[in-house]
Amino acid sequence: MDTRIPVTVLSGFLGAGKTSLLQHILEEGPSRTAVIVNDMSEVNVDAAVMKQGGFRRREEKLVELSNGCICCTLREDLLLEVQDLAEKGGIDRIVIESSGISEPVPVAQTFSYIDEELGVDVTSSCRLDTMVTVVDANRFWNDYGSGDTLLDRRQGLDEEDERSIVDLLVDQIEFCDVLILNKTDLVPESERQKLRSFLQKLQPEAEIIDAAYARVPLDKVVNTGKFSFDKASMSAGWIKELEAEEHIPETEEYGISSFVYRRRAPFDSRKLEAWFEEIP
Repeated sequence: MDTRIPVTVLSGFLGAGKTSLLQHILEEGPSRTAVIVNDMSEVNVDAAVMKQGGFRRREEKLVELSNGCICCTLREDLLLEVQDLAEKGGIDRIVIESSGISEPVPVAQTFSYIDEELGVDVTSSCRLDTMVTVVDANRFWNDYGSGDTLLDRRQGLDEEDERSIVDLLVDQIEFCDVLILNKTDLVPESERQKLRSFLQKLQPEAEIIDAAYARVPLDKVVNTGKFSFDKASMSAGWIKELEAEEHIPETEEYGISSFVYRRRAPFDSRKLEAWFEEIP
């Protein structure tokens, strides 16, 4: 039986509901939980919310990693803090709330190898148990189709952070064991089904759970034993498509067809432009 400390990592874009999920885990779950909160601001807002929640009345421990991102500039800090928590003992699990602009793969890699330069081996005391990504059902399509970069919204790591929001969303969705489709109470059923189908295309291996206020069964996100780095790194929808023996043509899968329109008189350019502008 694996006696190492199980680690759950919460990912998801800004405002998706990661802090709500973390609060739910602390309120409903057993005690002796260590929490690592990563926020890009100099004053860690999420950590402040946790403190106001009064969860220190129990046996939880809080570590704040601020003014940097645990998927890059704070990875060393993350390693050292996890090792320190494991060595001090007295905890049954670790929950990490990553920044809204963090990519989950580098965070997962932190728990998969020995850092010889630092002399840190968290793999001997901790095991990555569950990668959770929270998706905002109410704002997803707006963010996904915006074309914005993180810098456009003043959310980049620095002036050289040229990542687009859509790429970040896809990175967070493709690398996870559990996808929480949050705020489903704010969208109609047809939109929820559309988004759910889309998420299944991007990450066909993940369990998708509908939620409001990020309230989900705790056994779906804590100590699940779901994570496998090899499986997760090969579970993205586009990889599945490449490996498929037979590709289903989009004409069949989505009912796409084409036709040729012929007429001697040209189109009215103003009417044509107005019609294009009305396309969603």
